[in-house]
Amino acid sequence: MSDEIRDRMDDHEDEGEDGKEDDHAVAERIDEAHADNPRLTAWLDEQRGGFEDWSRRHGGGWDFRESSLDRVEALIREHVTSVEDLFAHEHTPLVQVACWYVGEVHNRTRGTQWRMDPDPADTHPWSGRPYVIVPFTRLYAYEDPEGIDYDARPRHHPLSSFLTLLREDVTVGRGSLRSELDDYGHA
Repeated sequence: MSDEIRDRMDDHEDEGEDGKEDDHAVAERIDEAHADNPRLTAWLDEQRGGFEDWSRRHGGGWDFRESSLDRVEALIREHVTSVEDLFAHEHTPLVQVACWYVGEVHNRTRGTQWRMDPDPADTHPWSGRPYVIVPFTRLYAYEDPEGIDYDARPRHHPLSSFLTLLREDVTVGRGSLRSELDDYGHA
C-alpha cells in the first residue's frame, strides 16, 4: 500500500466504532487509486503504441486468445536466458510489451483489469510494476482460505509469471502462462 493511501486512511469518512476505516473502504480506495492514475495510463499507452512493431518482430498473428500465451512463453524462453537476464532486459519492448500482452489476454478472456500503484514504495519492488486483477465488484467471489487478506482477488504480475518460467526446467511447465487463467475460477 502506498504511503499516500495509508496517510489518507485516517481522514476517510467510512470509519468504524474504533475510528479506523473499515477493510472494505480501504480495499476499495486502494483499488480506485491503482485503477486510475498517470503512471498506469502512461505505461498502457506506451505498450499499446509499441504493440504493432513488437507483433511484427515476433511473428505477427497475435490474437489475444488463451492459446497465444504458449507463444509468449516460447518467446520469453527463447530470448531470455535467466532471471538475471530478465531483470537486465525488464524495461525493453520485448519484455514490457510481452507483459502487456499477457495482461491483455487475462483482461479479454477473464474480465480482469489493469492496475498499478500510483506511488510505489521503494521497499516493495512489485508495487512499481503493473498487474491485472478481477474488478472490485467481484471482491466477494474470492475468499482467502486462511482468512488473513480481506481482498483475496487473484492478481497477476506478468513479469512475475516470466520469472516462474525461467525458474522451471525448460521441459517442465509448458503452458504455465495459460494455466494461470485457472486462478480466476468461474466467478
